[in-house]
Amino acid sequence: MLKIYIYNNMNNIIKQIFSLSLIISFSYNQNFPNGSFSLDQIFFQLNSLNIKGDLGKDSLNNGTFSLSLLKFGFDNINLMSTNSGSTELIINGPNFDLEDMEINTNYVFPNFYNLILSDLSDRRYETPMDGLEIIEKAIHAFKIKKGKYPKTYDDLIVDSFINTTKYPFNQSEWSYHLDIPRTIEAITTSMYKYEKKNLILDWETKKIINRESNQFTKEDVNWNFIFQIQDIKQHFLSDVKINMNPNQYNLEFYQRKGKFHINGISINAIPNNDIFEQTIFKLKNLSLEINDLFLQLIKINGEPNIQNGKGNFTLKNFEIKLPPKLLVDETMKFIMQDLGIRNGLMRIRQLDFMIHFYDNEFGLVNASFISPFLKISLTAQISIDAKKSFFKSMELFDTELRINPISYGVRDIIREWEIDNNKNLNREGPVIVLKFSGPLSSPIIIGLD
Repeated sequence: MLKIYIYNNMNNIIKQIFSLSLIISFSYNQNFPNGSFSLDQIFFQLNSLNIKGDLGKDSLNNGTFSLSLLKFGFDNINLMSTNSGSTELIINGPNFDLEDMEINTNYVFPNFYNLILSDLSDRRYETPMDGLEIIEKAIHAFKIKKGKYPKTYDDLIVDSFINTTKYPFNQSEWSYHLDIPRTIEAITTSMYKYEKKNLILDWETKKIINRESNQFTKEDVNWNFIFQIQDIKQHFLSDVKINMNPNQYNLEFYQRKGKFHINGISINAIPNNDIFEQTIFKLKNLSLEINDLFLQLIKINGEPNIQNGKGNFTLKNFEIKLPPKLLVDETMKFIMQDLGIRNGLMRIRQLDFMIHFYDNEFGLVNASFISPFLKISLTAQISIDAKKSFFKSMELFDTELRINPISYGVRDIIREWEIDNNKNLNREGPVIVLKFSGPLSSPIIIGLD
């Protein structure tokens, strides 16, 4: 069902549009007559829309699209112009409302799970694969110089055909053994944290044996994608002032209120109608609010000048549910273990970001990240030099970053980073505390020794 509503007397609208056209035409001649234009409401609306059919070249011809409500429009539009060249626009919008949208499609796509598992496996074997390739070339060089094959891996080291201080031979998780002209073998050592493995290069055929990624087939499968949104709401109320005087061009934008909310987003990806192997993305709430935002554009420098403004961004209860097929992978097991995640359900409880500019030269920033495995909070104060570019103009003071690693795995990852980089992070109990000052482009970090 399609409805288009325009609330106002049509004759008055026509007269006002005619008056507006006169204002615009005179503006180009730099004559600025007094005039005004107003409109109570104009919007476009759809109710109970349903579409079914082929939604793409790979579709199985049974896709559906539905929504209960879609509404887009403006309220209380007022335009005023004076003979001094000043134009003022007050507008409530664009406003947008959407309710109960669902897209259900079926496509023939590659088996993404197998592609991910194959890639994870290849990454685990990346070091020995590089090692076998270099050793093969080193053996050929040894044969040319010595007239015979090396008996052991150490022969290549002694005669400097390979360098054990450089990658990949400085990686302690793998060792190498020669049986030429039959095989070269890479075997995991006691330093390897995954299940023990070996990789063999057949000297005659140059084929790699025991490569795990070969077991993952590359065939296409049928995928069912279900995308749902409970509702979206967007509402803005703004003032725009334009001074078109020939000697000076000013534009002022004041957003009194700005709200954007999305509730109840979910995406389900189901392979071959197997709901037990589906991947699920869920987001309960996402919101963005910008209030009391005042921007000014002056002809002199042509750069926007933010006088003041408040902005808030919030994300709540974001979840990803991974299928059992991915969770059996060794790398995924260790990632889940490090993050303290069970049953493949990863969750971000809340992400907040708030910024407040005021007096054209100061700003406050508060941000937080909350999850079952990690908490991060940031409080910052910023000074702004309006004479410089936006990024270079910012300097930090009284800025503090607090990192609370909840899971033991995250604590171990941070500690390993400190050891590898020869750094010690300042702590208050288990919480890492860093302070920042100076230019945003190159801040001084206190607490990183």
